[in-house]
Amino acid sequence: MVMKYLDPKADLTFKKIFGNHPDRLKKLLNSLQSLNEDELIQQQQYLPTTEELEISGFTDAELRAYDKFWDSVSVERTLLDDRYQKGMEEGMEKGMEKGMEKGMEKGMEKGRAEGKHEANTETAQRLLAMGLSAEQVSKATQLPLEIIKNLSNT
Repeated sequence: MVMKYLDPKADLTFKKIFGNHPDRLKKLLNSLQSLNEDELIQQQQYLPTTEELEISGFTDAELRAYDKFWDSVSVERTLLDDRYQKGMEEGMEKGMEKGMEKGMEKGMEKGRAEGKHEANTETAQRLLAMGLSAEQVSKATQLPLEIIKNLSNT
């Protein structure tokens, strides 16, 4: 449950900022609103929350039941938060595993391509040493003619 309103009686930050400085609260509220001089807030009054009014009429048994209910809500929220956190961790682990698998696959493909290129280059050098033309070596190794010409120049 998300609170829509600040509870000035229960919110510690509110009390720290405005508790002993009522003028700060009046200045803040007046600056947030576009009011005429005669409409400005001059004083503030804290009213009891609806929940406090309802609780004040509880019998002892109702008050215990009320407290027990909110304790169970708190436990349920904690369990949900724990499940959410565990789900996030499991999801992250699975995502990391998949990412590593894909990364390894790409790395292996790249390694194979580099190995094939290196082997073809060595073969091209041997064929050139045997006296074959650059065009023949290019056809035999499927390497670009430019690479073969560069090999024959070295």
